[in-house]
Amino acid sequence: MSESIQIERLGRQGDGIAADGSFVPFALPGETVSVSGSGDKRRLETITAPSPHRVEPVCRHFGICGGCQMQHLAAAQYLEWKHGLVMEALAREGIETDVKPIISFGAHRRRRVIFTAIRAEGSVLFGFSQKQTNRITDLSQCPVLLPQIEARLAEFRELCAILAPKKGTMKLTVLACDNGLDIAANNGGFTLEKARQAALAFAGTRGWLRLALNGETLIEFSRPLISIGKAQVAPPPEGFVQAVAGAEEAMAQLAISHLSGSRHVADLFCGFGAFALRLAEQSTVLAADSSGAAIAALDRAWRETGGALKALKAERRDLFRRPLMAEELAKTDGVVFDPPRAGAEEQARELARSKVGRIAAISCNPVTLARDLRILIDGGYRVKAVTPVDQFVFTPHLEAVAEVER
Repeated sequence: MSESIQIERLGRQGDGIAADGSFVPFALPGETVSVSGSGDKRRLETITAPSPHRVEPVCRHFGICGGCQMQHLAAAQYLEWKHGLVMEALAREGIETDVKPIISFGAHRRRRVIFTAIRAEGSVLFGFSQKQTNRITDLSQCPVLLPQIEARLAEFRELCAILAPKKGTMKLTVLACDNGLDIAANNGGFTLEKARQAALAFAGTRGWLRLALNGETLIEFSRPLISIGKAQVAPPPEGFVQAVAGAEEAMAQLAISHLSGSRHVADLFCGFGAFALRLAEQSTVLAADSSGAAIAALDRAWRETGGALKALKAERRDLFRRPLMAEELAKTDGVVFDPPRAGAEEQARELARSKVGRIAAISCNPVTLARDLRILIDGGYRVKAVTPVDQFVFTPHLEAVAEVER
């Protein structure tokens, strides 16, 4: 049995929220809709009175595939909503600051993607998980991706048909580097030698740079390279890379500008150096991350610049368990940190105890960013400005860069 309800606003995950507090996926503010089900989560059946801001989705898989949630909302209203997510997170922590206009990136920009594949009824399903299920949407297109990735979905599916386990799922990470595609498969464990050889033979016909399996490089035809300022990095297989190159550049430039004049900088949760290598053009840098492979890639990239950068020390360190202490930051006058979604609570507490003059706090989670900023504020800092960066188009996820000073 269905009922008619009015949608009042959008929630943090992009669902429409009705007056009674129930959530309706794919419904927009101002719409009258018919829904079924009971409790907090309802199912959208029909739209009786559509919003003037409703638009036609750009992908035929929208509404089934769980990769995107917001293709049905017009661009201006979509960006306003995402800007509001940052404002809301800051407000909950009582933080008043200048929130800059959102920096946005449209479709066909994503250079790194993780696909899922599974065997089903004699074939392989290849794509993304469906919304709130473990089923796979079998992709024929994905307008979020760079064209050179989207155009080759069929060959990625073929590789998964070779390597996918009989039971369970496998992941396929595809990264568009400056010089071609880097492919990393992870099927969870044991692979028959016959399948390994078939994968190698297939890779040899595709023009890929490298094929890795379960973290091990099977074959490297050419070293994958990503330019970072004056340096070129060879990312480790399955290593973290910012999803959109333009977003990485925008965030880095915001951090560099804020830390301008800092002589000694620490880059915490540095990965393979998206910020550290750029910062080393103007400052000496201490870079720390828990990934040994990322640290090794960063150190090699710095050395291969042949002295074009200032001194950079790359240290493997788990900053969740062993944050850089305030005493260790005594000679540091600038810090950038970009942690995973969980944020950098313990590291923020040590920074709050320090005398570091300027901090660029970067996060893919406005909620944990706001929490960490509150810790810094309580330690004597002020938030000069926050800039949202819409790296993950059509989703509730976004980056934000906070400029903090003592």
